[in-house]
Amino acid sequence: MLTGDIRRLPNHVFGFKKIDLLKSAVIYGANGAGKSNLIQAITILREIVVNETTDFVSEDSFFRLDNNENKPTTFEVEFLNEGGAYAYGLSFHNNVIQEEWLFKLNFGSKPDEPIFERKLKKGGVESLKFGPKYSKTPKDKLLAQVYEELLEPDRPFLTLVKEKRFKEIQDTKHWLDKRVLIIFPRMQYSGLVNNFLDDESFRNFTNEIITTFETGIKELDVLTIDFDLYFGEDNSSEKDRVLKRIRTGEIESVGDNRNALAMIEDGKAVVKKPVAYHTDSNGKKVKFELFEESDGTLRLIDFIPVLYLINHFPVTVIIDEIDQSIHPALLKEFIAKVQNSPNRIGQLIFTTHESNLLDLDLFRQDEIWFAEKNAACATHFYVLSDYDVRTDLDIRKGYLSGRFGAIPFLGNFKDLKWEKYVEK
Repeated sequence: MLTGDIRRLPNHVFGFKKIDLLKSAVIYGANGAGKSNLIQAITILREIVVNETTDFVSEDSFFRLDNNENKPTTFEVEFLNEGGAYAYGLSFHNNVIQEEWLFKLNFGSKPDEPIFERKLKKGGVESLKFGPKYSKTPKDKLLAQVYEELLEPDRPFLTLVKEKRFKEIQDTKHWLDKRVLIIFPRMQYSGLVNNFLDDESFRNFTNEIITTFETGIKELDVLTIDFDLYFGEDNSSEKDRVLKRIRTGEIESVGDNRNALAMIEDGKAVVKKPVAYHTDSNGKKVKFELFEESDGTLRLIDFIPVLYLINHFPVTVIIDEIDQSIHPALLKEFIAKVQNSPNRIGQLIFTTHESNLLDLDLFRQDEIWFAEKNAACATHFYVLSDYDVRTDLDIRKGYLSGRFGAIPFLGNFKDLKWEKYVEK
């Protein structure tokens, strides 16, 4: 998300004290080029920290098209949070953490400051070293020794530390847990019901936005349904399970698509379910269940909380295959709303095949990325600003003609002998 040597569309840039960052990035590439793997990698790093372990990661998660069986898998991410800039990473093999580190970044004004460094030495001996800030006193050094004894092979050190005095560590955990939202295809984001319940401004925002997309929906709302009526008499086991859970104060996702929420409200078990309202020829409101809406409309509904989040919170939203099920014109309108939002404070990163978005009125050259595999089938990413591209160039046409790479290589369909597969 670093800016290139581009001067146009300055409203697409966050200007921080020591660094400029882009508000958006779009990633193109052929099927199988590795776009989704980039997002999977970010997801795995996040889940390792949130779940406090590496033991859920498959042992064959290494790159299998080379001799990597005995090499560790390494992740590192650089980010800004609460005004501080950090680099966090870890390296592991067979669910055993080999190295882990956290640095505070100073962007060249002075050397980057180590917060902690963890290493697995020969013989399985763990080593933990704090940076100068946390190694000043004998008590600090004793604490480092205590933590060194507490290290677990498959658990990040980041998740062991609870003291608030380690601000950089707490900031890193918070960013990975709360400031990164990842949405994959066929994954429904539950933010609609949650935010409808808690935030009147979100309800107003949602209903203002949904009418501009001309999907036929005039209003979205959340209905409160009696718990017993919702579950009926034929699903007693699921009903008892959910009731037991919500009586502890939890809120449980229910329904075939998990898009309704069960909870206790005013001492009574209820279910909150989103619905859509259309209008008939007489202007009367008609209720529709969300499953009655098209896949594209549902995908847009899932994206409305995203638009709200990046306008109100410093989050990074990452969406894989944003174009799935959405009409190209509708998707372009959605992206235009994101890009032109004057008060936006969050980032949006997404992958797509939709070439209609290759528009230099929508994106700067340094916001457009391509993924391509090399001869060894390893993915590398490169940015449009690496090319000498005029702002009046039809980059969509250039991309589809192969000028920038990252498109499928197709065989000659004319040479296919279709007729031999036809039954005589």
